Parts: sequence; structure tokens; C-alpha cells
Amino acid sequence: RCGEEQLRKRDNDGKTCAHWASMKGHLKVLQFLVERCGDGMLKEKTNDGWTCAHAASQVGQLEVLRYVVEKCGEELLSEKGKHDWTCAHLASVRGHVEVVRYLAERCGEELLRQKDNYGRTCAHWASAGGHLEVVRYVVETCGEEVLREKDKHGKTGAHAASEGGHLEVLRYVVETCGEEVLREK
Repeated sequence: RCGEEQLRKRDNDGKTCAHWASMKGHLKVLQFLVERCGDGMLKEKTNDGWTCAHAASQVGQLEVLRYVVEKCGEELLSEKGKHDWTCAHLASVRGHVEVVRYLAERCGEELLRQKDNYGRTCAHWASAGGHLEVVRYVVETCGEEVLREKDKHGKTGAHAASEGGHLEVLRYVVETCGEEVLREK
């Protein structure tokens, strides 16, 4: 008979069954795992330092994310994993605007302004990924100055959008900040 120890086993990346259920949006499976192993399972970290909240945020699993917060509290949302990425960084880089919105509503705009160890905010990552809807939401929430912020390499949202080849995002940055953003050093 398989017990709790089997449910807690980790794969080579340090992911448990709970991480996989979170990433795939299997809420009923996650609830079963919590019933068997306790809420603490949701806080366990992968080799990259990600909890189930990070896993759900990365792939846009909002219903799962809400469940994790209900069980563990919203402080889990601002925990940093590898590269100092929060749940908001992970949702932004993948373009999950509904998750980004939820995170900002729960934790405030400060979460969207947090810099990772590259000096990048959610606006940088959303621009780099070409996720215009996320970029717009971050600007509406935090103000246009987030597009002007420079990372550790001196790159702004305009640089990130250009590097990724995302013309729509670049146009939005220019419309929002003015053409001088293209000439800033």
C-alpha cells in the first residue's frame, strides 16, 4: 500500500505531486493531496525555490492559485524563487494577465514593482514576452515609470520589447512614454 511518503516524493527537479497538479490545473487532485498530506505540501519548494503558488502562476492556473492562497495565505505570493522571481514575474513572462491582476489585488502594486536579480520588473518581462495586455495592466496599476525603469544592463521596457521583436508592445511603450524613451541612455 502506498502512503503519504509516495505522494511526497520528488522528481529530479524537486517537484512533488502537488507541484505537478498545480501546474496542470488539477484542483481536485491537489485537494486530495492536501487532505492526505496537509497544507504544508503546498509550501514545499522545488529545486528552483518554487512553491505550488509559483507553479500555478507560471501556467495561468488561477483557480488553483486561489486555492493555494486560501490554504496557505497570501504571503506565499511574494516569496522569491530562483533569480528572485515572484509569482508575479512568472505570470508576467508568460502573459497571464488574469493571474497578474489577482496577484496585484491580493498583494498590492509593490509586488508588480519588485525587481528580480536581473533588476527586471513585471513590466520588463511582459514586454520581453510580447504580452501587451499584461504590460497595459502593469502600467495602469503602477504608472508609466515602470516602463522607464532600467534593469542591471540598462534596459527599459522599450529595449525588452525590441529585443523580443514585439512591435505592438514597443508602439505602446512609445505612445505611453513618448519618443524620447527610444533615445534614453
